[in-house]
Amino acid sequence: MRLALINGRRVAYEIGGDPNGRPVLIIHGAWGGPSSTLWNGPRLRWRVPTNGLKLIYYDRRCAGLSQYDTEPFTLEDLANDAVDVLDYLDVEQAAAIATSAGGPIGLRLALDHPERVEALVLLNTGASLMSLTPTGIDLDDPFVADRLATVARRLALLNLLDRRGINAAVAASEDEWRSPPQPAEPDPSLKTYRHNRQAAAKNLSEPELARLAHGALLNMRAQRDEDLSDELYRIGCPVLIVHGDSDTTVPLTLGQALASSTPGSEVTILRGVGHGLIVDPAAQEVVVTWLRQR
Repeated sequence: MRLALINGRRVAYEIGGDPNGRPVLIIHGAWGGPSSTLWNGPRLRWRVPTNGLKLIYYDRRCAGLSQYDTEPFTLEDLANDAVDVLDYLDVEQAAAIATSAGGPIGLRLALDHPERVEALVLLNTGASLMSLTPTGIDLDDPFVADRLATVARRLALLNLLDRRGINAAVAASEDEWRSPPQPAEPDPSLKTYRHNRQAAAKNLSEPELARLAHGALLNMRAQRDEDLSDELYRIGCPVLIVHGDSDTTVPLTLGQALASSTPGSEVTILRGVGHGLIVDPAAQEVVVTWLRQR
């Protein structure tokens, strides 16, 4: 990873694929915080040939090696951060791949800065990830209740953060930060990295745990109650939506609702595939093929 001072803030970024190829900005998922900053493995894990694509990966604010804020920021701020990265790298226009919690950031980027986004790929995401009433979801879906229960817990933490501060919020959720669940990893060679990350989280000092957890909560807060569904008709660039039908983190129904709100979008559903499409070879192949055709 490279470190740069971009518009007054520290940003970590990495470039892969064809260095002279068509630029593709990757907006990563998750909420940042301990799970991203303590990850000591490779950030950019692209397993299929990029075929002339230049992949630009960066750590979002309050994630990985990028700068941690202590004050709230907005979804618009996060979209502007993406523009700042493109400006720093002298990229006038790029395709964007936005995954999971990065999805709404990619949508905001395409809505607020349409001249900078030539095509948008949305992986296992939705138009509203931190709301209890996302537009167009199937309430009978067996995964939806679990999803909304997770959102409710996160909203409760944000309310606690607002009322009593970060130390109270961390105290109410310390196990989550020190022993985060380990999702299935398609590359077994990364098991050591996962183990090291979890061990590091368990040994964090209380002040450092609070700093990192605060960053994750601020990222959640930036998307609290956001629902972009009513704006998506304005996106003018080509859009590809890719979702796995076994995704229990962001259920398929959220991806289907996203497609319904985005006229002209193309949809690929991967059978028997769960979350984490950004590192899934089948999903990567779909993305590269689609981008090459644009």
